[in-house]
Amino acid sequence: MVYKGELNYIQSIEPEHEQRWKDAMAGHLRQWTGALDRMFVVEDEGVPAGYCFWEVINGAAVLASIYVTPEQRQRGLGRVLLDQYMSDARARGFSKLTLGVFHNNPARFLYESAGFVCVGKGAEYTDYEYPQQA
Repeated sequence: MVYKGELNYIQSIEPEHEQRWKDAMAGHLRQWTGALDRMFVVEDEGVPAGYCFWEVINGAAVLASIYVTPEQRQRGLGRVLLDQYMSDARARGFSKLTLGVFHNNPARFLYESAGFVCVGKGAEYTDYEYPQQA
């Protein structure tokens, strides 16, 4: 499911990066298997409809990927997954929650509506961080 979801994402949002993504498959497999204890699947009527997983980078919890199948989008499942990432990261003691998103990825609206704020823009990606609780 993760392979299919990530491939669908690349082909629909970042098609110019597809070959580079395929060439880096060994690294993706290491990333996916290394994050199994921080990976969550959401179901719709018992059928897997999406997933997310996060990593630890420089002391921060970083959302590495969130994906909902095209036919299940606009039903709140992305928000369920995002909330699960945030809850799990906090439960494990992380106060810094971050993510990066490709500029034209519509998921950025989900992140902004959840309270993530832009902390930097690169040539292709925008970095977000969740404000730390006082």
